[in-house]
Formats: sequence, structure tokens, C-alpha cells
Amino acid sequence: MPAHVQTTTDEPAATQEDVAREWARRAERQGLARVMRASQPTPLNSRVTAATRDIVADYLRTAAADLGRPVASALEVGCGVGRLTPTLAGHAEHVTAIDMTPRMLDAARSACAGLDHVDFRLARAEELPWRGGTFDVSVSVWVLMHLLDGEQLSQVCASLAAASRYLVLIEYEGARIPVSRWSRLRSLDTYLALMNGAQVVEERSLDYGGDRSTAALVRFPHPA
Repeated sequence: MPAHVQTTTDEPAATQEDVAREWARRAERQGLARVMRASQPTPLNSRVTAATRDIVADYLRTAAADLGRPVASALEVGCGVGRLTPTLAGHAEHVTAIDMTPRMLDAARSACAGLDHVDFRLARAEELPWRGGTFDVSVSVWVLMHLLDGEQLSQVCASLAAASRYLVLIEYEGARIPVSRWSRLRSLDTYLALMNGAQVVEERSLDYGGDRSTAALVRFPHPA
């Protein structure tokens, strides 16, 4: 039996295969619309991407300062087309970037051509490919909102907390335009409650055409 994920609409529950097909369909779009709202204009998507890169870079610098050394390893969960991956690569000695959609990964590899310290892997967040390892910083930007099933979300959050010294987390909290059946709006506190030992180091807001996201740098109690 295929695993099902919960929805909050009157539509039938989506299977993991349904989710995979949806992201394969999005991968056929052009530009940033593959990983951002297709209803938003391209200039807005570009501006928000630039702002997001700045936030990720700031948080990586803060983590390095807190560690007292450069970031040795970073994990990017749901790298998509690689719009943020070069930013991670500029602040970490090694980056592991995962995504569940082959065509997205192909685009990410092209975006990171020449970055030999980036390792791309085809994997779902739920598959926990980082189990047994610890990363200085994990980065998850508008990814956990696409985990529709509460049990899967709990599993991924617990794994991130166990495998990360710091987490850069950016997620929607409010939307001017209702989100689709493939997304869930949750508060930062909802995610933090699922992450053992989570401590917020820094928090700020990010506006995306009237949609409100929270960006947080979270620390976990692991030895440096």
C-alpha cells in the first residue's frame, strides 16, 4: 500500500507517488517558477531569492562565528534547482545537497558547475540520508511546509535536530494567496516543538509579495 499524506482539502489524500509527480511537473517550468510560486512575477521571485541568499549567508556567518571556526559541513534539504546551493558552498568547506526530483538535481548540478565540494544526492527528506552523520549547519528553505503528513514531519524534524549543530530554517507562516494542497502553513514554534533541544539564535521576517515567512537560525546542543 502506498504511504498517504494528509490534506486539509476535500480532495482525496495524496500518496507519496502523487507528491513525486507534482514536483516532476513543476520541474518542467522555466526559471525560478520551478521552485517558487508560479503566480508571482519573475522580478519578485528574483528579488526574494536575492534576499533569501543574503539571510542564509548571514546565518552561516553567525554559525561560523559561534563555532569559532569555518563551517566544515553543510546539508541542504530540498536543494531544488540550486538557487541557494552556491551560497552554502561559499560559506562551507563541504556541502551535501539532496532533492527528490531528478530534473531539479540536474539543474542544480548545472548551477553549481565547478563547485567540487558540493555533493548532490537523489533523496527524500523523509529517507533521512544523513543518519549517523553530523553537519555543522543544515539549511531548509520552504521545504518542511511540503511535508504534508504530521508523522513524516516529526521524523524529519527529529532527524535534523539530531544531525545538526545549527539549522537555517525559512518557512511560510501566512499567505496572502491561499497555498495549494501541496503545502501547509505552520508557525516556527510548531517546528521547534518537534526538534529536541532547539534554541533560536536569531529570527527575522521575510516578505514575499504579501506572503509572510519566518527565517530562523536554530542551535542544537551538540559539541563543536
